[in-house]
Amino acid sequence: MHYGASTSSQGQQQSFKLPTRALFSKESFDSPMEALAQAKKAHGVDLVTIVHRLGLDTMQVIRLINHIRRSGMSPEEVNALSGKEGWLDDDAELMPVEGQENDGLLQLDFDDLLPETGATNGTKDGAAGQPSKREQELENELIAMRMAFQDLRQQYLARIGLNEQDTNDNVLAAGPSTSSSSSSAAVPATTTPKPAKPAPVDNDTHYFASYAGNDIHQTMIEDSVRTLSYAKFLLSPRNASLLRGKTVMDVGCGSGILSLFCARAGAKRVLAIDASDVADRARKNVEANGWDGVVKVHKGKLEELGETLKEYEGKVDLIVSEWMGYFLLYESMLPSVLVARDLYLNPSTGTLAPSHCRMLLSAVSDQALLHQRIRFWENVHGFTMPAMRRGLEDEAYTETLAEDKVVTSAEQIYDLPLQEMKPRQPAFVSDFTLQGKEKEIKTIHGFLSWFDTWFLPRSEQEPLRTSPSSPEKEGTLIPGLPPVTTKPIVEADVEGIDLQGKAAMQRLPSPEEQKKGEEIVSFTTGPQGKPTHWAQTVFLLKEPFELQPGENIVGRIHVTPCDAKEGKNDRELDVEIHWRVVGRESENAEGKKKVEAMNVQLWSVR
Repeated sequence: MHYGASTSSQGQQQSFKLPTRALFSKESFDSPMEALAQAKKAHGVDLVTIVHRLGLDTMQVIRLINHIRRSGMSPEEVNALSGKEGWLDDDAELMPVEGQENDGLLQLDFDDLLPETGATNGTKDGAAGQPSKREQELENELIAMRMAFQDLRQQYLARIGLNEQDTNDNVLAAGPSTSSSSSSAAVPATTTPKPAKPAPVDNDTHYFASYAGNDIHQTMIEDSVRTLSYAKFLLSPRNASLLRGKTVMDVGCGSGILSLFCARAGAKRVLAIDASDVADRARKNVEANGWDGVVKVHKGKLEELGETLKEYEGKVDLIVSEWMGYFLLYESMLPSVLVARDLYLNPSTGTLAPSHCRMLLSAVSDQALLHQRIRFWENVHGFTMPAMRRGLEDEAYTETLAEDKVVTSAEQIYDLPLQEMKPRQPAFVSDFTLQGKEKEIKTIHGFLSWFDTWFLPRSEQEPLRTSPSSPEKEGTLIPGLPPVTTKPIVEADVEGIDLQGKAAMQRLPSPEEQKKGEEIVSFTTGPQGKPTHWAQTVFLLKEPFELQPGENIVGRIHVTPCDAKEGKNDRELDVEIHWRVVGRESENAEGKKKVEAMNVQLWSVR
């Protein structure tokens, strides 16, 4: 770790000044080197020699120092360490001892401190001429960085519409480099090498890392449509029977806000799960609010926590998750929620929150948006920049559009009965008919999609469920769903959200409230509702067209996850829309009527 210490030599690190507490007492020193010297002189513990003898890496050194202080290890126990102690690999030991978060010993680079009995020829770990452990670590890091660079390079080339073949051709056209001293034979300029096969991309690591920061969680919590809808369903006294004294699982808990709602609603146990590093902060948030006796945070992918969560198989009463992404399905988190449903939800009485989602499609007229995203590059201060447009028309955009930009009806393209659909990332094909609703000619610049979401208690879902003999309803219209709520929820609509004090619990329902039954909650991300952080998804057209009064747009939409085998991010989506205008007929050269041809365009959602 290099927070401020010089790392070029032991002498330079010794001049580094930072308050440091002794290893075995409460005595303080002006620098970490003084603390190391005191441990060696007064207690016979040469920590530098121990670290090198055991071959500890940076993280293990931090765990060692924290464990010595936290557990009160004796000097004799430290000297007797074998390097096989389990706590050396326990991430809980990375948590600093309270009050010593910035202690100097935690900020030393022990790899640059040679023990007094060590070799002086740079071969701490082996014979002369062999690479040291540190050199091997640096070599491994370099290899990993090269692989990561290649992954990013391939993703960038895909975004701008190039591939490895294009870049290889450019290199060959320029001729062999004259600055290289390599002895390899030069490749003839006329040779065209085969494109390199894309290396597998670790999309999960990129995905979970994107949720490790604070900004994204603040954005989601500040989305009142999202957060207050969940809060209203979970905290409603009418829904107390769903949570009070029950076991709840929060899949993708993030900051822990939904888990805290569940605890406040009276849950007996909340299993909060997140694979991102934000899980560490969620655990602290739970503790700070006094709910650590109820909420247990588990860090890791849901699919990899089988042994840890085995005792809860089939015993969870409610699973809550905010899994929805842009265009609803982007990010591919839904399969994890459905796996949790099949493994842990009580099959007879368990409830999924949310329980249903619906994807919708319409057509929009918005010249300003088209110019902002695409046409801008046609005239930049008198210059045309076609290269800057390359690939822009192949990507879907996340935008918040005004309701008056929608000039056709909206049609359902895919319904998700989450309580019973298969545990996989949906891929679907759906026909649609968009009815023009304008009394004047409108130019159609693109298609617009959004989704609606419902929270239905189990008792309200039964009439909508399929029977064993009927086909699965996934993707087909579920007519029994109540109209979606478009009026925005405000805090005054959510009882219990402003309870004060640690471990404050929501009240139970009154007899009158019990008679009303459980409460249903829903929200929309469409232009007819309050804007959300999901916004809507816009598919801009390469060739806008006119829609006249009385004409409709009929077509078909194909939605498929990207193929990781082709080097793509399998959390992204490919969308293909086929359409034509119905009601528009023209005559050919023989005077016979002909129907407008079908149009096709493809987009990526990423």
